[in-house]
Amino acid sequence: MQSILGNTRKTDLTFRLNGQIDITARVANMLAIQKGDVIDVMADHHGIGELYLYVKLKAPSVGRHKAACFPSHFPARHFRAWSKKLCQYIIRASDSSLDKLELGVGEPVQLPGVGTALPIIYRHILNNDDTRN
Repeated sequence: MQSILGNTRKTDLTFRLNGQIDITARVANMLAIQKGDVIDVMADHHGIGELYLYVKLKAPSVGRHKAACFPSHFPARHFRAWSKKLCQYIIRASDSSLDKLELGVGEPVQLPGVGTALPIIYRHILNNDDTRN
């Protein structure tokens, strides 16, 4: 016998090789993301281990920025950002050969100098179609 659903966890973030980052309303609410906010990913001191998603700059910010968030569907709270560098880093860190990673996040934490951040669960890819879990 084999489970049809496999993993039932819903995704929170989607990183695509072309640089597109999709952010669910759940994540946007936890980080209080608004139109024009700039997101970033912080790695631990050694570049391995935990990765954290956080808001680097709050809108309004002067100039154009990579990874600026904009609503992807009005009036919903889904957001989209673009950063090929962030996407390639996440895909490489997860040791994946996929062009699109669907990932979850953990509970919000407070990081010194950053504020609220969400740990990215990047070692458990939700769209790998592995139903053996």
